[in-house]
Amino acid sequence: MKTTRDDIVQFIRMQVETSDDFDHLFDDPETWTSFGRIEVALAVEEHFDVQFSPEELTDLRSPKDVVIAVEKALGISSEIEGP
Repeated sequence: MKTTRDDIVQFIRMQVETSDDFDHLFDDPETWTSFGRIEVALAVEEHFDVQFSPEELTDLRSPKDVVIAVEKALGISSEIEGP
């Protein structure tokens, strides 16, 4: 089964521990701490079998950035604006 954007968003939604509306926070860099961002990135790498360079990791500022990076790594076309 091919991974879709929705698969990626749902996985990240499960990883982000927030009581707020995830859709509202999708493009917000304040969604997580830098440590939380790294934890999510590592979980994403393992789950989707992708690997981010140190430079890519520093560019992952919001859940949206992570989705775009995974789509890029998997060769999925990305034209997203929100979850």
